[in-house]
Amino acid sequence: MSMYKFAAVGEEASVFGFRALGVDVFVVKDEDDAASVLEKARKGGYAVIFVTEQVAKAVPDVIEGFQDAPLPAVLIIPGVGGSLGLASQRMKRIVEKAVGADILFQERG
Repeated sequence: MSMYKFAAVGEEASVFGFRALGVDVFVVKDEDDAASVLEKARKGGYAVIFVTEQVAKAVPDVIEGFQDAPLPAVLIIPGVGGSLGLASQRMKRIVEKAVGADILFQERG
């Protein structure tokens, strides 16, 4: 029986706590480092990679490259500085693509 592995990629302050949960942590030191760290995580055999919004913002094309494969699943999470709204925007696009309509974030009126 194989167990799935999880990784967290982002600024040290944002991802350090994931270690306590048994998640492998990849620290991104700056924006130039983001693409290479994500590629290292991609090759690591992870089922799920948590990526902070700051990292996702720095390399949106790399993040989009993950969407065509079933694994790893990339989940964008807020960093310690708070949310940039990228995670909710991505979720909206995924749901719209799946069901053909915005059912999550439509205006209530």
